[in-house]
Amino acid sequence: MTIRDYLRQRKARYLGIGTACLVLAAGLILAHGMSALAVYSAAALVFILGYMTCVVLSRSIACPRCKSAVGGYTSWLNLRTSGSVRRMNYCAGCGTSFDEPVIPPRS
Repeated sequence: MTIRDYLRQRKARYLGIGTACLVLAAGLILAHGMSALAVYSAAALVFILGYMTCVVLSRSIACPRCKSAVGGYTSWLNLRTSGSVRRMNYCAGCGTSFDEPVIPPRS
């Protein structure tokens, strides 16, 4: 597994959790419109806060080599294997290429 694959996997996890939180929050907001219970609004707020937490956590994903945060400047589009969008190819903290294996080779 390359560092790019590792970062893509971590981003996908946070994207999935964040999307689920938004869908649940939207469902609860719609359910609140049908009933007068404030519990639905409070639960929707919790899920919106969960989404915001996922956004913050996805920006703090660390490089597996130097542990500096690379999540902020590696967007989902930068981690694709192909496409016309300019890709990030190395860690700004240690200069390691994202196409190297996660575990450094033994010498």
